[in-house]
Amino acid sequence: MKNFLQRCGPALAWAILLFVLSSIPDLAFPVTVFSWDDKIHHAAAYTPLGFLLLHSLVGKGVVGRRDFWLAILIGALYGVSDEIHQHFVPGRFMDWTDAAADTCGVMLGSWIFYKWRQHRFAQQQRANGKSDRKKVVSSRSLR
Repeated sequence: MKNFLQRCGPALAWAILLFVLSSIPDLAFPVTVFSWDDKIHHAAAYTPLGFLLLHSLVGKGVVGRRDFWLAILIGALYGVSDEIHQHFVPGRFMDWTDAAADTCGVMLGSWIFYKWRQHRFAQQQRANGKSDRKKVVSSRSLR
């Protein structure tokens, strides 16, 4: 149970935070520069979720293609469910473009985690005196 909470706890906590924020009626950013600013806010809010979801799936292992896309699918479905939830919150509304922005954020967060993990494995290989890059990224990698 402790291992599960260490791996999945941060992603669950972030998802709960997003749910709480989407439950606030008439939540708006104080400054609006463009008409589509809210899409940037949605993507920015869901980027950490993508990072944390992928971490939950792979733990300390190598990121595989299946893991990468599964994190995006889970995050996208959560974004859609959040938009449906907002339909029932006074002053909020459901918008498919917000769900698309959420998905873009999850994709960005997952990609950042993948690149970060790849960089860490490369550092470990260099520290161990190995410079063969092919050993750094296994056959399960995204490439």
